[in-house]
Amino acid sequence: MKRLICIAALSAFAALAEDKPAPQGPPQPPEEMKVEKWFVGTWTCKGQRHAGPMGPEGKTATRITMKLDLMGFWLEIEGTALAGPMKGKEVFEAFASWDGTQHRRYGFQAGGMMLYTTKGWDGDKLVFDGEGMVMGQKLAMKHTITKKGDNAFDSAFESDGKPVQEESCTRAAAAAKK
Repeated sequence: MKRLICIAALSAFAALAEDKPAPQGPPQPPEEMKVEKWFVGTWTCKGQRHAGPMGPEGKTATRITMKLDLMGFWLEIEGTALAGPMKGKEVFEAFASWDGTQHRRYGFQAGGMMLYTTKGWDGDKLVFDGEGMVMGQKLAMKHTITKKGDNAFDSAFESDGKPVQEESCTRAAAAAKK
């Protein structure tokens, strides 16, 4: 009797295994990661930071490098200051992915971290909402990205409904082609 039960169980498992084809090759990133692909490249950004929890008021100049990593499942974002006292230093790092329902961006900077989410592009705008912690202070955050053609975008950060920083960014390769 035990043999008959074992044979029946093994036959059932074999039948189930036959119904599902074996995966072919490595896992593929979800279609929604195409939203993040647009950002891949090196960008030069210039703008204005307002005085507040993110630092003193002043002009900004940043090089942002974005690349798909971990087999295309994550967008890695690194920002390096091009001017000022932090010139040449990495000033922020972020990672973005699709969690099955929305895009998530995790941002890190000296003294702080942020978590933003968005459902995706609405026309030429991509609006991330979230919260962060800067120097122990919890903040509601919003990051709006507005495409300005294939190789440029405007970036605006808000904290608790107040402007923090605005920048205009140009893809470096596009600037070199001009």
